Amino acid sequence: MSYVNNTMAQRDNTYSYRPMPFYDDSARRPLTFNKKLDLNLYCIKRPQQTCFIQVTNPNMLAWGIEAGDMLVVEKSDNLSVGDLVVLELEHTFQIYEFVAHNNDEYIFFPLDAKMKTIKTRHWNALPIVGVVTNSIHQMKPRNTLQFAA
Repeated sequence: MSYVNNTMAQRDNTYSYRPMPFYDDSARRPLTFNKKLDLNLYCIKRPQQTCFIQVTNPNMLAWGIEAGDMLVVEKSDNLSVGDLVVLELEHTFQIYEFVAHNNDEYIFFPLDAKMKTIKTRHWNALPIVGVVTNSIHQMKPRNTLQFAA
């Protein structure tokens, strides 16, 4: 967990905050960008408990998560069935879905088929980084043909 805290401290000292232009096409007038979009309002509810993790694992396509996607991860004291949970295992981040609480066991299903299901009586003893609240998915063209303008 100290890795995440150190990374968050570095982020606070490295990056500046700049809201991005926000276009609204629902007003039925010429498009303007007189508003500024603050992604923190949409993606980050508790900045002090939030970090970003870039996905490097290519084995989660079935879940709609691709290598290169950015996950918004928030530390949480509570879990709900269906939450995607990031665990730090062997110095890598792994994503599991909290699927059930049966017979006093908490069951976490890996999004990567190469990992094993985790069953435990004490979920708070797991190396949980946090719960995924949002994902930022880069849209990439499916073909590699490029055309000059």
